[in-house]
Amino acid sequence: MSDDIGNEPQDRLAPFLAMATRVGSTVGSIVANGAAQVMATQRREVRKIAGVLALAFTAAVFACAAAGFAAFSLLVTLGEEHRAAASALIAVCFALLSGVAILLARDRRADR
Repeated sequence: MSDDIGNEPQDRLAPFLAMATRVGSTVGSIVANGAAQVMATQRREVRKIAGVLALAFTAAVFACAAAGFAAFSLLVTLGEEHRAAASALIAVCFALLSGVAILLARDRRADR
């Protein structure tokens, strides 16, 4: 009789523990799946950002090359007689480009 009384709490506790184990494994599975999805999304975003940065760097290199070629061609076109005027015109063009870049940067900061 004493054995039946001693086993009764254990018999009630076993289903509760089994249910707690199933709930825990289900929650763990949900968390693991969510973490895997977050990591996959993060990898995709990092790839996108790396691609954009590579393209931006390439565009910047070609823009600098184009600006240098334009400056050289302007100096050659105007010749030795107007070298000072050509240099001043090139400096003004670069100043205007930097002003446009500053305005665009300010506009992007204002959007945030």
